[in-house]
Amino acid sequence: MATTTTPPLATRFRIRLPDQLSVLAERDFRVIWMGQAVSMIGTWMQMVAQGLLVLKLWDSAFALGALNFANAIPSLLVMLFGGVLADRADKRLILLVTQAVMMLLALAVGILVLTGDVQYWMLIVATIALGIAFGYDMPAAQAFLPELVPPEKIGQVIALNSSTFHGSRMIGPAVASAAISAFGLAAAYFLNAASFLAVILSLLIIRYRPMARHGGQAMSAIDGLKEGLRHARGRSNLKAMLLLSTLNCAFVFPIIAVMTPFYVRNVLHEGAGVLGLMFTGGGLGSMLGALVLIWWNDKLRAERIWLATIVAPVGLVVQALTHEPAVAILIQPFVSFAFSSQMGLIATMIQESTPGAFRGRVMSLYGITFNGAMPVAALAISALAVSTGLPAMMIVLAAIYAVTAGAALLFAGGGLRRVIAESRAEYETITVESPGGHGHGR
Repeated sequence: MATTTTPPLATRFRIRLPDQLSVLAERDFRVIWMGQAVSMIGTWMQMVAQGLLVLKLWDSAFALGALNFANAIPSLLVMLFGGVLADRADKRLILLVTQAVMMLLALAVGILVLTGDVQYWMLIVATIALGIAFGYDMPAAQAFLPELVPPEKIGQVIALNSSTFHGSRMIGPAVASAAISAFGLAAAYFLNAASFLAVILSLLIIRYRPMARHGGQAMSAIDGLKEGLRHARGRSNLKAMLLLSTLNCAFVFPIIAVMTPFYVRNVLHEGAGVLGLMFTGGGLGSMLGALVLIWWNDKLRAERIWLATIVAPVGLVVQALTHEPAVAILIQPFVSFAFSSQMGLIATMIQESTPGAFRGRVMSLYGITFNGAMPVAALAISALAVSTGLPAMMIVLAAIYAVTAGAALLFAGGGLRRVIAESRAEYETITVESPGGHGHGR
């Protein structure tokens, strides 16, 4: 007599994920991803409040640029060594410490705002401390997440992270505008501090993984740094991708991320409502760029990078020439889409093509292109905008970006298509050398 078996309840009701989202079946990555999503919403809330607070304390574009510069310098000083530490220490422990520090900094500034004791120099001090924490946090986070999934799913990790980072730009500013209107600027800082608890909790409940042990003799931090730089110097495709990332972060991102409060207040002559819509529109465009990365990760990479290189400067010029809030809000998603889609593809190719033994150090270099170029450029842009006006600076930046990025795509690393092909070949080598489909450190 034949017998039948009833599948377990969890199996019968399990949702089948699309192939592009199959990485969410990896329990530990899913937990970390959800925790980061909550925290990133809080981060964007604080960014809105910080822009308004700085302009309240010192109504100048230079004040915004200086604050971001104060964040960049300590990050640049420690990030390379943060990459070395990420490749040789417990990444989860590093992240627990850095996330706790950033939570306390947000809480401290929130208290100062609430009591009315906050001054601009206090924001500078808090930003310097935040930059040091971020210098260790970023390489560890970027190297840790690929260890939670098989190597063939690293592209999905980058795409989902990008969608979370940019999608939170839609939610965070909208929530911040409502919270600030109802409870004041301090509310955004307190909510951001609370959001860090989601990341800390997720790090505590995932499965413990022993540190990866890569071959070779133990070396000093300086020797480890030199080894990582030699690895990067020997890869022409990596150098080309880092150059393209630097150009995006120097000429495009400072406008849409740092100068937006000044643009809204002094060019459009609007307030928190329009600022929230600008950030939300930027988040929408960036989210769409990330979704394209999820669903068409391997398709038409060269064409998509070229398209983004054209759309971003055109959008900046249009915004520079208009004084109509509706037009500026409409264009913001296109500029953000271009930036998000291009940076997402660059990050994906770098992560996929980098061996686990060097991932922390390589991602620290990538972090420097982002956290170094953007704040330094923002300081220069804000200083020049005081004398020339922000719209004029936007047109100049768009022209410089179009020329330099176009040249990089044509010539750096032998041209864009060669860069993509070499990165793909390195990825396939790493996949073959990782039997069972699991990355380093499992």
